[in-house]
Amino acid sequence: MASEQSSLYGKPSTKSSKTQEITSSSNLAFTSQLSSLIAQSSGTTSHGRPRPSKTSKSDLFAKQNKGAEKRAAADLREDDHHVSDQVHKQSRDIGSIDDATLNRSKQRMAKKVRMYEDMKKGVHLTGEDSDEDEGDDYVSRLRRREKAGLVDFDTKWADEVRKKSGSGEEDDEDQDDDNASVVSYEDEFGRTRHGTRAEAARAARTKEEEENRGRATEERWRPSRPENLIYGEAIQSDAFNPDANIAAQMARLAAQRDLSPQPEFAHYDADAEVRNRGTGFYAFSQDEEERKKQMEELKKAREETRRRREKLAAREAERQAELEERRRQIQVLRNRRLAEMSMATLVTPPPETLSNGH
Repeated sequence: MASEQSSLYGKPSTKSSKTQEITSSSNLAFTSQLSSLIAQSSGTTSHGRPRPSKTSKSDLFAKQNKGAEKRAAADLREDDHHVSDQVHKQSRDIGSIDDATLNRSKQRMAKKVRMYEDMKKGVHLTGEDSDEDEGDDYVSRLRRREKAGLVDFDTKWADEVRKKSGSGEEDDEDQDDDNASVVSYEDEFGRTRHGTRAEAARAARTKEEEENRGRATEERWRPSRPENLIYGEAIQSDAFNPDANIAAQMARLAAQRDLSPQPEFAHYDADAEVRNRGTGFYAFSQDEEERKKQMEELKKAREETRRRREKLAAREAERQAELEERRRQIQVLRNRRLAEMSMATLVTPPPETLSNGH
């Protein structure tokens, strides 16, 4: 029955009733193939994008400030007295720099060193330059640098000399015991002081340096202040009493001024302009005689008007005086009438009193 069902459609059965035996060779082949597949899969493994963290965002104060670590390291370097102030860095620390930029920086630094040495020597004060091709441009540049700079090379040089001389004096004091004696000397301010011979010598050198510095300052390229300055209120007598040269120049200018032609004398011409004049405008004539007559007529009219105004003012004053006099008389009569009425009321008794008496 089973064979009939298997061959029902005329197709042989694919399954074999017999089981295949597993040999060692087939097992070895399977193992090698499996190992090769595992190695290949491990070499070409692709990782996916990591999933974002589900935790909350980091706190604002948990993050350090920008540059805090660098500043802390700098503070530690400053606190460490054994570490030098100058920190040398290499190209890997500051980044790559091309040769052209490096050479240009070296040339600039060498130029600055040379200018600094020349300023210490005082080349900008003497006007002498070590290079002949640059000339006055280099000296003027040094002067500008010295003027705008913050280093006083005179004081610096004097301090260096004082330090050197001070160290020599200390050696001399150790060798010579005479310096321990007290002597009197005069300092740079003119005061008499008492001290050792070394202090006296130091004060003498300081005084000499101050004098030399004053002379050097006077000889410097900066212009000195003029001596004929005027402070406060002053009368310049030269403006009223000029010398001979100024008087001659003034006379020459006056002569040139007198030679110039004088402008022609002319009166105002009212007909030359076409415009409206104000009230009271009077157009005088251009003829001198006619103009004089018009002026005389105006003066006479003015005098007549003034006399009339004076008469009217006097008449008005008389009228005001008469009015005041009449007002005064009326007031006197009114006061008298009021007094009579008040006296009559006091003397005459009331009507009720008279009736009761009868």
